[in-house]
Parts: sequence; structure tokens; C-alpha cells
Amino acid sequence: MLNNIQTDRKSERLAKVDALRKSLMACMNFSNLMASHVEIAKGIRLRCGRVHEATGPAADMFAVLACAKRNTEIIWIGLHRAVQSLCATGLERYVSPDHFILVETLSRVEALWSAEHALRSPGGYTVVLDLPNALTLEESRRFQLAAEKGGGLGVILIKGEIKNSAAQTRWHCKPLPDKVDTWEWACIKGKNGEMGTWHVQNQGGVNAANTVHLATAASA
Repeated sequence: MLNNIQTDRKSERLAKVDALRKSLMACMNFSNLMASHVEIAKGIRLRCGRVHEATGPAADMFAVLACAKRNTEIIWIGLHRAVQSLCATGLERYVSPDHFILVETLSRVEALWSAEHALRSPGGYTVVLDLPNALTLEESRRFQLAAEKGGGLGVILIKGEIKNSAAQTRWHCKPLPDKVDTWEWACIKGKNGEMGTWHVQNQGGVNAANTVHLATAASA
């Protein structure tokens, strides 16, 4: 009888140790997701727990390449036309479509609500919001607070008029027509002085870990 009690207690202790080990491993993995920044090209770091804005004809590629460099699920939110225009065949050159969660909304209000809750969630997601109108200052402040709480990365695709916002950085992105898979990214707003212009070229596409190889071909 005594032997049975001792065996049961030993099993309980081992189970607790195993549960603690799994918990510590989960914390370690989560801490990787909660890295302070993501480097999407040499010299270009986007701070996590913040919202960043991208404008220009290649803004969507800026968002895609940012998604490719983070080992997290990607929540891409927008109205019907914006979400339906995403091409899985084109995306898989840079990041696996399996990582994408597409949220198609019926109105701007729904899109804002979805993005704010996605940023606030504790999963450390990469959240991309594609809207026809830029955020107001009040909306961008709410998004910034949500990103700080969730620890993820927010990328807002701006179309149309640019407005004052609380975003950490704002980038103007355009393709370089004389070169394949090459873009010019200009940081036109940076709270920490992240100003500058980079020519970024995709070199080799996606490797086994679904990360894109980028190199800064020139900077100014």
C-alpha cells in the first residue's frame, strides 16, 4: 500500500515537472515571436508592438515582405475587392499562403474593429490592414495602443490622401521598372529618426523556412 502511494506521488511530481517544462518551452517560443523588431532588409528594421504605414504603388509588397520575415500567422484585413485581389500563386514566392488568415469585411467600420482586435490579441500576429482611406489620428492612436498590448506588428496600407497619424514609421514604396523584383522604399516619417531611402532587391525568393532573402542594393 505504501509503495503504491509513493509511486503515485512520484508520478504526480514527474507530471508537474513535465508540465512546467512545456510551459517554459511555450514561453521561449512566445518570446521569439515577441522580438523587439523585424529586419525586413539590411538596415530596415520595423519595431514590433507598433503600427507602420506604407503608401505608394508597391505598398502591398512592403507588407508581404514584412510578413515573410516574421514567423507568425498573418491576418490580412480589408474590404471585398482588396482581399479578393490577393493571389496565392504570387504570394507563395515570398511566404506560404498557409500562414495567411484573410478577413473580408463589408464596411470600413468592420475592418477597423477586426484590425484593432487582431492587434490587441496576445498571439503577436502580423496584421495588415488594407483600406481605401487613411486612418484618422484618433484611429491610429487606438491601433498603436492595441499593438503595444498584443506585441505584434501592424502594417497599414494607405491609399489616397495621407493624414497625420500616430504610426511609428511611414514608407513610400514603388517598384524600379528597370530591374526585376527591386523596389525603392523611402521612410518619410520615423519617430526614432528612421529616415532614408533604400533600393531593396529580392534575391532568391523563399528558402526552406519560408523567409525571403533581401539585400540593400543601394541607399541614400
